[in-house]
Amino acid sequence: MRQITIKYEGSCRRCEKPLEIGQQSFYEKSMGCFCLGCEPTDTEEIRHFRQLKAEKKAERLINKADRLEREAEQKMSAFNEARKDFAWVSQPGHIPGRDKILNRYDKGHELLREASAVRERAENVQKVRVAGDAERKRDRIREAMDQRVQKGSRVYDFCFGNGIIVSVHKKSYRIKFDQSGSTWARDKSYVRAL
Repeated sequence: MRQITIKYEGSCRRCEKPLEIGQQSFYEKSMGCFCLGCEPTDTEEIRHFRQLKAEKKAERLINKADRLEREAEQKMSAFNEARKDFAWVSQPGHIPGRDKILNRYDKGHELLREASAVRERAENVQKVRVAGDAERKRDRIREAMDQRVQKGSRVYDFCFGNGIIVSVHKKSYRIKFDQSGSTWARDKSYVRAL
């Protein structure tokens, strides 16, 4: 978060007090503005405010995808009715209005693809990350590896291949690799048990 001078009137995201022009506040794009002293400092608080903003954005995107799907359905409906007449669909040559209906059908498919992309974007927006999430994930992997392997266990490293654990440390293993014969310290999250 960074401290800014307010240029537009608004309100604090936490206490809802009005923020006046020229007042100092804390701001982050993914959370909004906070009064001095109201800014979130805890990781879970930050995640909560980011999640609220992400859910609002995702809701707007989902509404847009719904609108695009309704539009696509309207554009495709004329062809869906006309395709019941096999002669109209398969007859060669120029049939008045057929090109127009087929173009609308193609446009409907484009809108469906766009709606699908917007829905996927809405799902991705809802995945909120906070500083330290990646390290916490690696810590869980390290704990799981400690349960499965110990000194003398055979392991696979994506970079050096197969090897034997020589010693175990807090975040890494010292591994003697078969192919090179050398010993390297490797992070526990890079190693898989054999």
